[in-house]
Amino acid sequence: MQVTLERARHLDPLALSSVEVRRLSREARRANLAPDARIAFAGNIVFEPLPEFVEAHLLCHGINAASYVAPFDQSLQQLLDARSGLRCFDPSFLFLHFELGALLPAGIRLRGEPADRGTVDAVLAVLEPTVRAALAHTAATVLLTNFAGPDCYELGLADTRAEFGEQELYAELNCSLVRLFRAEPRVQIVDLCRLTAFHGRARARDRRLYYLAKLPWHESFLPVLSDEIARHIGAALGHLRKCLVADLDNTLWGGVLGEEGARGVRVGSGDPIAEAYFDLQRKILAIKRRGVLLAVCSKNNPEDVEELFRVRDDMPLRAQDFACMEISWDRKDDGLRRIAARLNIGTDSLVFLDDNPAEIELIRQTMPEVECVLAPADPAALPSCLDHVHSLDRVALTADDLLKTEQYAQNASRDAARRDFTDLHAYLLSLNTRIEIRPVDSELLPRAHQLFHKTNQFNVTTRRPALGELQRVSTDPSCRLLLVRAQDRFGDLGWIGAVLIRGVQQPRAAIDSFLLSCRAMGRGIESAMLNEVKRRCFVEAGCDMLLAEYRPTPRNAPVRELFETHGFKIVATDASGAKTYELARADSTPTPCDWIVVSIA
Repeated sequence: MQVTLERARHLDPLALSSVEVRRLSREARRANLAPDARIAFAGNIVFEPLPEFVEAHLLCHGINAASYVAPFDQSLQQLLDARSGLRCFDPSFLFLHFELGALLPAGIRLRGEPADRGTVDAVLAVLEPTVRAALAHTAATVLLTNFAGPDCYELGLADTRAEFGEQELYAELNCSLVRLFRAEPRVQIVDLCRLTAFHGRARARDRRLYYLAKLPWHESFLPVLSDEIARHIGAALGHLRKCLVADLDNTLWGGVLGEEGARGVRVGSGDPIAEAYFDLQRKILAIKRRGVLLAVCSKNNPEDVEELFRVRDDMPLRAQDFACMEISWDRKDDGLRRIAARLNIGTDSLVFLDDNPAEIELIRQTMPEVECVLAPADPAALPSCLDHVHSLDRVALTADDLLKTEQYAQNASRDAARRDFTDLHAYLLSLNTRIEIRPVDSELLPRAHQLFHKTNQFNVTTRRPALGELQRVSTDPSCRLLLVRAQDRFGDLGWIGAVLIRGVQQPRAAIDSFLLSCRAMGRGIESAMLNEVKRRCFVEAGCDMLLAEYRPTPRNAPVRELFETHGFKIVATDASGAKTYELARADSTPTPCDWIVVSIA
């Protein structure tokens, strides 16, 4: 299986033929390894061969998946029956698709009577119970398709004159679907309407196959749909990159700065090439708003770059939009390593955009963990060159995402202030750190999910629970799922830590997960967190023993001795370096961290 996965990682899934897709999917199934994702397909169509395409696409993104297809048009029954094949499969993702025709009221379906706004309510009333059942009876994230309009309206050109024509019906249906499930973090809308428009609605649909076997889509459309499903699943599993690093000359603007000068490089309006670079910058700015950090790695004179950002106020991007800039004549692989070090993230968190094939090849050879994007030679293709970089996607945006660049700028200020102190304790006291520890509720659930899936260095077990599992334990009286927020005199660090404790109603409770954002390391917040864990378990819940474990990964060395330094005793160690711990109530004492003020919710 490892051979298959390694081979798949170098493939472009959109370029695979149907024969290659099936071969890759079947090779992975024969290996019979534990899947990273379990995907169930349910609805009022026949899904084969879509699951094979989805599995192959996920393999190309480093995700091994297993699939289950529910019986035709039995979605609700399967979800309500605890012994059904779907429930026994225990999916982590449930792809739901319903053909609109079968959901419409009988009069419209039989005689083509005009639709009205009540039709929208009637369709949603049929669809909603299935989604609610999935949320109630599984831990799956639901991938629900919206409705793709027809390639030709029944009233033809007169449709826009109708009181509630088909165009209006589909638009209202899709908007209502978004509004209905917007507040439900475990429902993601798969935008089938956009995908079929992109591919061509007439080309996407295969009427012959639908009439013969209830297969609605032409095989040429399956890669497009599978790519979108893989995009949703990858984002939900936390297969994300934290920082987009861009070259400058002929990447963010047209021309060479050292030759053209700040006013001469092409970006702006009134020039077709300049407008293409303008739109690329706007696209990158939108990616920043997803919570992705921006950085620059360019061979240039720093003074020239500083001047350009000072005088070119007609560009969407400003110098302050970048969390880090590496401007020098050094090799770009060295520059990327320095960027990762300055931001305290792994190099495998980087996406690198450059127009030079030689530079791209250098990074691919020396830093294969970095995702590389070659900027197209045709300027017209520039604005869309990042559209299929799934690792820059986010399932939902939290308040913390919107403040990422500002938070890293604050960290730079903290580092600068640290240099003024020779005594660490005095420095920590000067920060005036305040933390809030509170249970996770529905509002904080998306941020908790982000932390579990993005935190690598300060993470004792690196468990990656699904959103549904986090939602379950957040309401389980035997568990405590806590989130930690920090502030200091430099600003708000946001929600930066999480703890999951199981068995708090038993004599022996256990720390399942304990993690802290790299932005908050080195200031003793982990001690305050563990003090609160001890208090909740030993004082509040009356536990006799607190268990913990450390599972080593290539990146979590900073927590190798976390529990030893906080009074826990090692009870077992295995060959991999994994350790299990115990802390008896009689031996528990709080760890001093008087520079932190803690508030408890």
